[in-house]
Amino acid sequence: MSSTITAAIIIITLSSFIITKILKKFAKKASPYLLFAIADIIIGLLILGFAIYDINTAEGEFAGILGEMALLIGEPIVVVLLIIDAIAWFKSRRKIKKD
Repeated sequence: MSSTITAAIIIITLSSFIITKILKKFAKKASPYLLFAIADIIIGLLILGFAIYDINTAEGEFAGILGEMALLIGEPIVVVLLIIDAIAWFKSRRKIKKD
């Protein structure tokens, strides 16, 4: 189970950085913290959408188990990344105000 969680953390984090780089091409003056937060929100909504779809449409013995696992593993990772991004943004903003 820990290798699954580690893989999910790596995939979600790398996906966030890739989406951030793509967004940076469209919004060159935007803050990297804002772009990372938008990327995290996009990934979180995609995970939530997949989970809802899987839970509602699956049939059989393991009905909706992938959706439940996505919610149990993926969403907390996205939330932690958003919290880390907010803390980093707040600290950088405080540092700029002191200068």
